Amino acid sequence: MKKKIIIVISIIIGLIGLYFAYQGIFGEKELPYTTEVVSRGDVIQNVSVTGTVIPAKQIDLQFENQGKISRIETKVGDRVSTDQVLIRLNTAELNAQLKSNQAALDITQAKLAQTLAGSRPEDIQVYQAAVDNTQIEVFNKEQALIDAQADVDNDLNVAYEDALDSVKTAYTVTDQALLIIFAGVRKNYFNGSSQLSIAVKDKESVAKNDLSIAEDYLDVADNNPMHNNIDSALNSIKTAVISTRNALAYLRAALDDPSVSNSVSSADETSIDTERASIDNQLVNLTSAEQSISSTKITNQANINTAEANLNTAKTNLNKAKDELTLKKAGPRQTDIDLAQAEVNQAQANILQIYEKINKTILKAPTNGVITVINKEEGETAQANLIIISMISTGNFQIEANISETEISKVNLGDGIDMTLDALGPDEKFTGQIVKIDPAETIVSGVIYYKTTSIFDVEDERIKSGMTVNLDIETDKKENILYLPYYSIKEIDGRKYVIVMEDGKREEKTITIGLEGETRVEILSGLEENQEVIIER
Repeated sequence: MKKKIIIVISIIIGLIGLYFAYQGIFGEKELPYTTEVVSRGDVIQNVSVTGTVIPAKQIDLQFENQGKISRIETKVGDRVSTDQVLIRLNTAELNAQLKSNQAALDITQAKLAQTLAGSRPEDIQVYQAAVDNTQIEVFNKEQALIDAQADVDNDLNVAYEDALDSVKTAYTVTDQALLIIFAGVRKNYFNGSSQLSIAVKDKESVAKNDLSIAEDYLDVADNNPMHNNIDSALNSIKTAVISTRNALAYLRAALDDPSVSNSVSSADETSIDTERASIDNQLVNLTSAEQSISSTKITNQANINTAEANLNTAKTNLNKAKDELTLKKAGPRQTDIDLAQAEVNQAQANILQIYEKINKTILKAPTNGVITVINKEEGETAQANLIIISMISTGNFQIEANISETEISKVNLGDGIDMTLDALGPDEKFTGQIVKIDPAETIVSGVIYYKTTSIFDVEDERIKSGMTVNLDIETDKKENILYLPYYSIKEIDGRKYVIVMEDGKREEKTITIGLEGETRVEILSGLEENQEVIIER
C-alpha cells in the first residue's frame, strides 16, 4: 500500500514538473515594456498650496501690468457685484499686436494648407528648370576650370622662357665683364705677388668658378628647358652675378690703393664702373624674373582655386536643386506637416496670450462689496502691482496662502481655485478665485514666499476663521489637445524625446512639448494621435 502511494506521489510531482517546464518554454512571456497612446484631451496646470481662513477685510486691487487708465466705471461708495468692471486700461497697442498676430496666424494657416496640398505641376516645372539651369552652370564651371588650367601652363611657360632669356643675357654680360674688363685691368695693376694682387686674383677666381658652374646649368636648361632646369640655371647665374659684382667692387676699391693709384688711368676706372652698373642691371633683371615666376605661380594657383570653388559651388547648387525637385515630386513629408502645424499652434498661442493681456487690462470686482478707495483718475498711469482701488467684501471670510517663488510666476489675479477644508473633509468641495498677490516677498524659515488672498465663490456657515484650506489653483488650461503622461517623456541635454517602435526596432523620437500639467504634458509636434510610445520596465 505504501509503495502505491509513493508511486502516485512521484507521478503527480513529475506531472507538475512537466507543466512548469512547458510553461517556461511555450508559455507567454511578459514583455519588457508597456506602451502609452498619444491621446487627445485637456491639460490643466495647477499650483497646490495650503492656506488659512481669516475674517474678511478690505480687498486691495491692482493691475499686473502698467498701463494708462482709459475709463473708471465706478466711484467711492458704490455697491458692486462680482465680475462688475471697475477700471479699464488703454488697449490700443495690444489691439495692434492682436491684428499683427492674427495676420501671422493667417500666414501659417495658408502655409499649412499649401503643405497639405502638395506641389502643383507648375511648381515642379519651376524646380525642374532650376535643375536644368544648374546643370548648365556646372558644365560652364567645368569648362572654366579647364581654361584656367590651360592658362596656367601658358602663363608659366612664358614666365620661364623670359627667365631663361634673362639668364642667357646675364651670362653674356658677366662673362664679358670677367674676361675682358676684369682680366685686363687686373693684368695692368695686380699681376704681381703682392698681398693685394693675390686678393684681387682670388676674387676673380671665385667669380669665374661660379660663372663656370652657371654655364653648365645654362647648357642643361638650354637643351632641355624644363621648369626645374631653368630654376637651377637662374639660381646659379644669380650666384655668379653676385660674385662678379663683389669682385668688381673689390677691384675698384683696390685701384684706390696708394701702391697703384698714381698709375691708374681714368679710362680703366670708368670701364669698371660701367661694368658694375651693367652687372647690377642684370641682377635686377634676374630678381624680376624670379618674382615674375613666383607671382605667376601664385596668380595661377589663385585662379585655379577660384575656378575649383566655383565648380564646387555649382555642383552643390545642382545637388540642392535635385533634392528640392525630388521633394516636390514626393509630396509633403510628415515632418513638414508637423512643422507647419506647430507654427499654426504657436501663432494661435500668441493670439491667446494677447487676449490674456487684454483681459488683464480690465479690473473687475472679485466679489460683492462696496468701493472704499480709488487712487487714480482717468488718463493717469496705473503702475503694476500698486493698489488702484479698494473695496470691502460683503463676505465673511477670505483665505490667505503663501506661494513659493518657484510657483508664483504661474499664478495670476482672477485664477480659479478648487478648495477643500480639513475640518469638513475631502468630499466637501468649494470654489473661489485669487483677488490679491502681494508684490513684496515673505520669508519663512529662509524660504521666499509671496502672500496671496483668495475669496470663496459661495460661503458656508460651517466655515470658521482659522480653518486650514487646501487650494488647487488652476493657472492654465488647454482643451482638446494631444498629450502624454509625464513619465513617458525622457530628456537629455535639453532635448525631449520618447521611445517608439519602428520597423521592429526601438527608436528615439524627438518631440516638442507645450503646457505641462500635474500628470499630463501637451505634445506640440513629433507624434500623432493614437501613436504608441514605449515605457520600459
